[in-house]
Amino acid sequence: MEQKIINFPIVFHFHQPIGNFGFVVEKAYELSYLPLIQMVESFPKLKVGLHFSGYLLEYLTAHHPEYLDIIRDLAAKKQIEIIGGAFYEPIIAMIPEEDRLEQIQMLRDFTQEQFGLETQGFWLAERVWEPNLAKVLNKAKIKYIFIDDYHLRMNGLTEEETFYTYITEDQGAKVIVVSINEPLRYLTPWKPVDETYQYLLRNASTEPDRLICLIDDAEKFGVWATTNDICYKKGYNGRPWMEELFSMVMDNPWIHNLTLFEYFEKFEPHGLVYMPTASYDKMSYWVLPTPERITLEHLLELAKNKKIAHSEELIKFLHGGFWRQFLVKYYEANNMHKKMMYVREKLRWVETKWGRTERTKEALKEIFKAQCNDPYWHGQFGGIYFGFMRRNIYQYLIQAERIMEEICQETEKITPKVVLFDLDKDGREEILMETALITLYFHPFRGGSVFEIDHKPKGFNIQNTFQRRKEAYYKDELEYIVDRWRRYAFYDHFVTDELTVDALMKDTYRELGNFLQIHYKSEVDQQEEIAKVSLWAEGKVITDNQVNLLRVDKIFEILEGENEIKITYAIENLVNDPIHVNHLTELPLYLTGDTKSILFKSDTGASDILEPEMIPTKGIDIHAHENDVKVKIYLSAPCNVFKYPLETYARIDGGYDSVYQGTVLSFMNPLDLPPNESISWTISIILS
Repeated sequence: MEQKIINFPIVFHFHQPIGNFGFVVEKAYELSYLPLIQMVESFPKLKVGLHFSGYLLEYLTAHHPEYLDIIRDLAAKKQIEIIGGAFYEPIIAMIPEEDRLEQIQMLRDFTQEQFGLETQGFWLAERVWEPNLAKVLNKAKIKYIFIDDYHLRMNGLTEEETFYTYITEDQGAKVIVVSINEPLRYLTPWKPVDETYQYLLRNASTEPDRLICLIDDAEKFGVWATTNDICYKKGYNGRPWMEELFSMVMDNPWIHNLTLFEYFEKFEPHGLVYMPTASYDKMSYWVLPTPERITLEHLLELAKNKKIAHSEELIKFLHGGFWRQFLVKYYEANNMHKKMMYVREKLRWVETKWGRTERTKEALKEIFKAQCNDPYWHGQFGGIYFGFMRRNIYQYLIQAERIMEEICQETEKITPKVVLFDLDKDGREEILMETALITLYFHPFRGGSVFEIDHKPKGFNIQNTFQRRKEAYYKDELEYIVDRWRRYAFYDHFVTDELTVDALMKDTYRELGNFLQIHYKSEVDQQEEIAKVSLWAEGKVITDNQVNLLRVDKIFEILEGENEIKITYAIENLVNDPIHVNHLTELPLYLTGDTKSILFKSDTGASDILEPEMIPTKGIDIHAHENDVKVKIYLSAPCNVFKYPLETYARIDGGYDSVYQGTVLSFMNPLDLPPNESISWTISIILS
């Protein structure tokens, strides 16, 4: 009787988002990265694949060169294969083609330089697949990529059919696909090793090319929950789980442990396959709008527990949405992504005039950093909910812009500048207003609001806040707030005298006007030393069951070389009756997540940035000591300023965490306007 065998490649994926806190990376190193590689080292005949994202390799080079020595030793002993990828771990479908190729080559060069190894495989970040990627991967000389077996099952392949490799192609350009086994992802390390053994035994075959791949995040083996204790200490029976797994592989000749490089030296792909746009199964659920995600996850739960008819068929064919929809679900992600694409286009323009130089390469690297995928979505971990991750994206992009401006200004003056273009690609024009020190982005059609304020010398977007939403995983007992409006600045609200800071913070106050939905008209003015944007609209305000007509004008001005933004407001009563109402406009700010380092002062003294309060004042001074960002606000006349924190709940590693998303300052001015009369005032914001 012919012996049944199974090919069993093992691959570990090591990744940290660029700019992550050092103590977080060190914890992962201590709990997972070091003990995992030491365990591999203790099994000299074991073969594994390793993928490291570029930023983590840079970190390890700087902080743990001894770790790379271990990797080099394993490479010399032919125990490992290094898997390639894009350097800063972008979703490659979401970045320009030339950047895909350059980031792939960056990691390939780094791997060759550090370990003397060529890479053939490619780690597809979050396994986000789009069919046209085959062509660019082929162009980059990638032999094979990893996808989930879910990608194949979406096209009707059986579990058994996923135990082989396949070729996919686009316009004749081919790449091999290797599927990550889902059952093993749920068995390892959450169940005793024997369950992995039994799964492999059940699916072993006399066919020599059958393979089942254990491919997973290195952090899962040591960082997550109790996995350090399971993997490297007590396991399930007093023996470290990882040691027991590797021993099982070594002690059973029918389990053929090999690298994928070695596998493809022996076997050809099983045939041709085409995959739909996909990521792993849960990602397709997370991207859905919250009500639809709740519905889908409920259906899947019923099907898994066989509580509805045709459960097995439903599980096979139920799937969610498309990764790109995260840019719609979270407009904050789209703002970052489209700014990245805009800055990338600026660099192309600079290179057409000045060529590819060392300085333009510096700018390009900053853009590559801003392409790191983690801040653009939300699922099992914080992702876009983390303010520091969003802050890093803006910092890299603003730094790239500064480098380009320094290149250009050697020969020509490029600021001040005011331009109209469709930045966010929704079919309507935004306004960009820019000087050498400050950039503002406006949405005329969203109430004439401002959605980004960049202070270039600090590389900082002070408006890096986040709208409070309901997530599908919120439980009924959780007290959370949902914002009615996007968290943009200088919307025009009209409110009653009874407004309280609590009603503002909980977004339960009564809105009297319709200016939030109005498309403001605009006029831009770009002079030699000043940039100006004027916005105006006429709208309705209802007071005491009476419909009033008002006109709101707001003018934003920045002088070249100055750190000050001047906003001049004028509101006119357009009817023949007097009106009494309060105008309120808001400035949401995110300066740092370290709120204890923020000093907040007003005319009434210092207070906690997290304390909701109403302050009668003519000036505000905020200093975030952690990154030395300062914001000073001067009002032409005293008014009541409401201050309150924006806090969200996010699921982070299985639990709920309250996450600080910024502080909102709301400036309320009373309007007592006779018929056809107007009132005006100014707000000055100084950044340093």
